[in-house]
Amino acid sequence: LTFTSEAESELSGAPTELQSAMSNLVSNAIRYTPGGGEVVVTWRVLPDGRGEYAVRDTGPGIAAEHIPRLTERFYRIDRSRSRETGGTGLGLAIVKHIAQRHGTELRIES
Repeated sequence: LTFTSEAESELSGAPTELQSAMSNLVSNAIRYTPGGGEVVVTWRVLPDGRGEYAVRDTGPGIAAEHIPRLTERFYRIDRSRSRETGGTGLGLAIVKHIAQRHGTELRIES
């Protein structure tokens, strides 16, 4: 697990909500990355002044047809995998809601 901050800056918003969203993304990356894999978390300020928080991992990835539905409450790609690794199926729905409340966007790429 690697954390990188490319710039000193301040982040405005509801601290507990932002912590919940950011920790959920890291937790998901760790949960779905096999042993020996890599999870990299970065914070940077974009040229236009916006901040970007990114979580990247070397997990198995997600098929393109599932990506649009990942933020739906209780959506599961593979129900058996979810039971093995825990989770409620609400994490990314909560992250999306928090992002919207803070005027930001959640981008998911695989």
